Amino acid sequence: MAQHHYRPAYHVSPPQGRLNDPNGLFLSGTTVHVHYQHDPVFPHAAKRTGWGHAAIPLTGPRAFVPHHLPAAMEPGYPYDAHGCYSGCAVRIPDHLRGEYGGSAEVALFYTGNLKTERGRQASQNLTLLDDPDGPLGGVYRRVEHNPVIATRPEGFTPHYRDPHVGPDPERPGAWRMVLGAQRGEGEGGPGRGEGTAVLYRSVNLRDWEFAGPLDFDTSGAVPGDAPDLLPDGYMWECPNLIRLIDRRTGEDMDVLVICPQGLDEVEEVLPENPDVMVTHYASADQCGYLVGHLEGTTFRVTRGFSELDYGHEFYAPHLIPESPDAALMLAWMGQPAQDDKPSLAEGWVHMLTCLRRLTLVGGRLRQEPLLPARLDAPNAFRLTASLGGEDIDKRLVDTAGETQVRLAYEAAAGVLSVGRRGGHAALDRGDGNAWDTRTFRVEPGPLEVIVDGAAVEIFAGTSGVTASLQAFCTPGASWRHP
Repeated sequence: MAQHHYRPAYHVSPPQGRLNDPNGLFLSGTTVHVHYQHDPVFPHAAKRTGWGHAAIPLTGPRAFVPHHLPAAMEPGYPYDAHGCYSGCAVRIPDHLRGEYGGSAEVALFYTGNLKTERGRQASQNLTLLDDPDGPLGGVYRRVEHNPVIATRPEGFTPHYRDPHVGPDPERPGAWRMVLGAQRGEGEGGPGRGEGTAVLYRSVNLRDWEFAGPLDFDTSGAVPGDAPDLLPDGYMWECPNLIRLIDRRTGEDMDVLVICPQGLDEVEEVLPENPDVMVTHYASADQCGYLVGHLEGTTFRVTRGFSELDYGHEFYAPHLIPESPDAALMLAWMGQPAQDDKPSLAEGWVHMLTCLRRLTLVGGRLRQEPLLPARLDAPNAFRLTASLGGEDIDKRLVDTAGETQVRLAYEAAAGVLSVGRRGGHAALDRGDGNAWDTRTFRVEPGPLEVIVDGAAVEIFAGTSGVTASLQAFCTPGASWRHP
């Protein structure tokens, strides 16, 4: 039997094939259910993306260890014949369950992909889930009246996808849906439009009314941590729209998470230390958030765009409310079109992050990993330090003696650099070893590095800055524990 040196214990990875975006996250008692984009035949056959399903217990002897359940959805209906793409899950309130036969507990929304002679057609569809706590993870059934949103408004391209649904604070008992979208064709030519997000509203989770594209008012905004108040990009994928109480101010705030594609890398010189440059948008496919108030279709930004993670692989996060002032999040530890990973030798590629708790503090999202105090797996461990008045140099080394990840903290500049051997943006330093390094600001405070198979997640400083990446030991080797 093949040894799975790269497979993590506490991160969702596919049984086989390719995993990408997390979808349909919901909490049931003390178990988090997560669906994810899954192509089980990758790379041996034509793409066939459906929804995988895993459960993560929050308590008990196997707390935070994911286990797989039978697949939730596979493509094959007239509206999703070429893929069941990203979406979300919401608990069906008691007063609506009668409209769905009485037994449905969870509504799953997703984008159906259909390729025709006229090009791609995207539709938004609804699947109902019965008995999610059953031994097989529930019974899935698509509704007869799919698609629930069959077309797109004029002026938008077929890149119209990734529904995220939640309660509508402006209309108690009603719902709002945000979709990633692309307007027309921009200056980049065919297929290079302008990314945006659009809003729909519903009173029953079935009939959706188009409210319009989101307009952004930045007149009262303070800058976020990224170079732009509002990012560009030719497409905004995987939007999330949630409301959180800011733990510092006590104010209800709307948080809009978006994944802009096509951003150019920016290197920012620190005014207080011109010899140091920090990295923004190091990956062309980015992820970040805006904070403000949504009024109708106008998002009044109070704090501009901030990157959600500074690592090499982090995309398509999926958030659900946990409480009025906290959310749970999983994200894809991968990047589009970057599938040539060493784990393919074991028959699988990509992972999700560990489960994280997000809180809003002074307009910034802080992230906390949800994992056991002790990582009880052969190839998993924690590395900790304190960021403060002294420089720090930490390395992740495998049993072959090779350094795979470097972490360097410059105390005077207040920056952390995370370098990985190899990668898609690697730079040969002249010693025959190529390194891909990201540098970002951090505040003094604790440093926690979580290593779990090929998954590496870094949580730095009191502001909860994070960096997520895949790192692979030399074939046949494993991690050397500190």
